[in-house]
Amino acid sequence: MNVYTPKNLPFWIVCCAFVIGIFGSQHFNGHLIPAVILCCVSLAVLCFLLKKINTICFLSISSLLFICLGYVRHQATSTAYLKDHIVHLKKADTPKEIVFEIEKRFKSSTNYQKFKISIHTINKQRVIGNVLLSVKKDSKLTSFHKGDSFICFATLTPLKHHHNPYSFDYTTYLKNQYITHQVQLKTTDLKQIKSLSSPFKNISNIFKKHLEVNLQKQSLAPNVIQFTSALVLGNKSELSPQLTTDFANAGVIHILAISGLHIGILYLILISLFHLLLINNLLKSALIIGVLWGFTWFSGASPSAIRAATMFCCFEFSRLLMRRQHPLNSLFISVFILLFFDPLTLFSVGFQLSVVAVASIIIGVPKLLSFWYPKNWLVRKIWEITCISTCAQLGLLPLSIYYFHQFPGLFLVANIPLMLIITIVLLCATAIITWSGLGSVPYFVTKGYDYLIANIHNYIHWVAQQKHFLVTDLYIQPITLFSTYAIIAFLLLICYKPKLIYQCSFLIILIAICTTFYEKSQSLFINELWLHHHYTNTIISEISTNQLLIYSKNPLTKNDKKHTITPINKSLHVPASYTNLKNSYTYNKHQIHIIDHKNSLPKSVQNAILIVTGSPKINLERLLCKETPKLIIATAHNYKNLVQKWKATCASHQVAFYDSSQMGSLNLTTKLLSL
Repeated sequence: MNVYTPKNLPFWIVCCAFVIGIFGSQHFNGHLIPAVILCCVSLAVLCFLLKKINTICFLSISSLLFICLGYVRHQATSTAYLKDHIVHLKKADTPKEIVFEIEKRFKSSTNYQKFKISIHTINKQRVIGNVLLSVKKDSKLTSFHKGDSFICFATLTPLKHHHNPYSFDYTTYLKNQYITHQVQLKTTDLKQIKSLSSPFKNISNIFKKHLEVNLQKQSLAPNVIQFTSALVLGNKSELSPQLTTDFANAGVIHILAISGLHIGILYLILISLFHLLLINNLLKSALIIGVLWGFTWFSGASPSAIRAATMFCCFEFSRLLMRRQHPLNSLFISVFILLFFDPLTLFSVGFQLSVVAVASIIIGVPKLLSFWYPKNWLVRKIWEITCISTCAQLGLLPLSIYYFHQFPGLFLVANIPLMLIITIVLLCATAIITWSGLGSVPYFVTKGYDYLIANIHNYIHWVAQQKHFLVTDLYIQPITLFSTYAIIAFLLLICYKPKLIYQCSFLIILIAICTTFYEKSQSLFINELWLHHHYTNTIISEISTNQLLIYSKNPLTKNDKKHTITPINKSLHVPASYTNLKNSYTYNKHQIHIIDHKNSLPKSVQNAILIVTGSPKINLERLLCKETPKLIIATAHNYKNLVQKWKATCASHQVAFYDSSQMGSLNLTTKLLSL
């Protein structure tokens, strides 16, 4: 029997306990002092009773220690403990002088360019914090780059919760990137100043900007420029929607994100190159690690790229020390290091996909290769790529369904040809960017490269167009996600230890039955009424036992159904029925009245709920002097000045008011219970 001590404690236990602590902190906020005390007590027990406790006690106390450590580390990132953070500034409606630096470019919308910016000063006062900047597009199409610094006069507003039930929450996504506020500006509102970045970071930003600008000048197709910039420079913000959709539907979206694939290819190339140099191993390792981290940082330092760089550095240290270790150990070490420095990385979708894909490859590929190992080089490479792609896709299947609600059935058809030439494509893309940075690339070179990438795009587009093999509208709950991975873990355990089949079979069947019952029976226990956030329509959904009723003022568009209705009926596995929204309803003995510019006020609104939409001309002051509604809701389909006036009137009469444009969708069932 294994006896665990600090010297041989499996690192996966440490990492998993740390992750549990971060998850706990995310959902149970504000218990920092008890967690610190428990952490100190656990550490003291381990130190004083190290030689006197048995294996089970040691593992239990160690796990508790790292759970508390994860909780404390995540709590330390909370803005509540950062006195200079912008969340602690007094709210003001007047514009302030803001000095900031662009940290990251997001994908642009139809009308706005979007950036993550780091605030340096507000009214000459030094502050910290990140903000979502939306710059309105104009005819000049001014381009902004990472590291550019500006001064402007604007008002910061907290992030708004606009998401609809069971749909993607963009606000939470931004908060996991430490963004707490937002601001909308025009290009003319910004005055560029000298870069506020550190000298080394500034040099890197200028160099990267130089490469991006010069790449745009080459005689390459727009899609080829976007693909090359994403592949080498990590700039995915300018990718066209069609290109992104094609790569996602074909199951090769990982090509466009700098991750373990790119870092791994670079690592193998560096080992081959430095092997020819007659220098000692220490210097070789230092050069390899330096180049890996330089490329990772230069390409944007995405969580998946940092994880890959850390993991390959662990491999290099092991090679330098001539100590063999399991690749999973390096993976868990890299995950722990990354999460320790940035706990919110755990909630990055790219990071989760990267870790699961690498773990699936490490665990599954050796097992598949043990069944057949061809002698022919080409056949062996195709078989290895097939094994890697299959293991990665099967491992990512639950996460892909949970986040993207689809699964590409032709992932092998797309991956095998692409993986065979990906090294050549990466080298060509790097050469083109380097050459363009030095000057104009010859016409015949750009045409040859353009022809290569265009054919890759055409092939991926052809695969993506085979809609019959793309399974869409798949929705699962978080508990199903974890249950699926638990079943996969038990199946892997059986593969490596067949004797455990009888013990694990019962657990697998039990988990599968419980999960299926939970998924299918969710709607039996839900009774909710939602008012959805919408700028041009009034939509109410009533969720009851195995039924979803949708009431809408105007006909629902295809986009409305896709982003508002589908997440509900697919997540709860209930059919949706549609009907026109009437002026008055009774819900759980509560009167609900919809007031717009066409409807007149009902005879009585005492203890009723008023949903005001379409900027109607009503004298709310006179109404509230006569009767007191239980709740007044202003939808996003109202003029802002009217909403502010209604809000002030409700406050003076002590009537509950809800602004949908600021606070998003409203669960009326929950709201009524709180009144």
